[in-house]
Amino acid sequence: MSSLIRIGVLDEQEVVHFGLRACFSALPDMVVTGGYFRTDSALHAIEQGGIDLLLMDPLLRCQGSLDFIRSLHIHYSKLRILMFVADPGATAASMLLNAGAHGVVSKRQPLGDCIQAIRMLAAGQHFCGPDMAGVEASSASALTRTHDAEAMLLSLPTLSIREREVLRLCIGGLTVTCIAARFGRSSKTVSTQKQAAYRKLGLKSDMDLFRRLARYGIESSGPSIAGESTSARFTAVHKTHAPQSS
Repeated sequence: MSSLIRIGVLDEQEVVHFGLRACFSALPDMVVTGGYFRTDSALHAIEQGGIDLLLMDPLLRCQGSLDFIRSLHIHYSKLRILMFVADPGATAASMLLNAGAHGVVSKRQPLGDCIQAIRMLAAGQHFCGPDMAGVEASSASALTRTHDAEAMLLSLPTLSIREREVLRLCIGGLTVTCIAARFGRSSKTVSTQKQAAYRKLGLKSDMDLFRRLARYGIESSGPSIAGESTSARFTAVHKTHAPQSS
């Protein structure tokens, strides 16, 4: 990475773009080369090689943030990914790091912390804010186990193909409305499929799903519980909702 850090900002709030540009413009070692409101726009810039570091808010409506992070981690290994979160927390940070992010900084922290995080990531290091202390070490060992619990949930034989794909996208953080739009189905149909999958898994709400996946994700590997592996991923930064009624 060159001495000048080229930053792409992916956030749905225009005020965030404006504020970060104004802040970074006074710094000699970094520049905002692009501001994006959608993942596809950011991906285009990344493909063109115009970004060294992506500063990203994970709360992107209907855009599958976790899948996007995983894809970037796999296909653009030189890109550094810094999550810019509104609600900090160790569990949320762990899930984001497990998906492939290199750092997590809170929007509630001083901008100096964000600047420090950018410089650390550019130097090949990782960063977690003070509210997320201890996450990095635990995430390193959890990373090798991050797919297991989701795979076990999705492999339940009684799930139909459509229930399985709806569940996978729910785990990825998409809402019923977003899933319906993606597949061209009604929200009522998707909600019914989601609730059917939850019943088969013994779940009553998104919070139940989060708790199960998060618990397995932060435990060390060991004997399975109810036939499931002790690892998972889920995004706590997406606000949880109870399954929508049909």
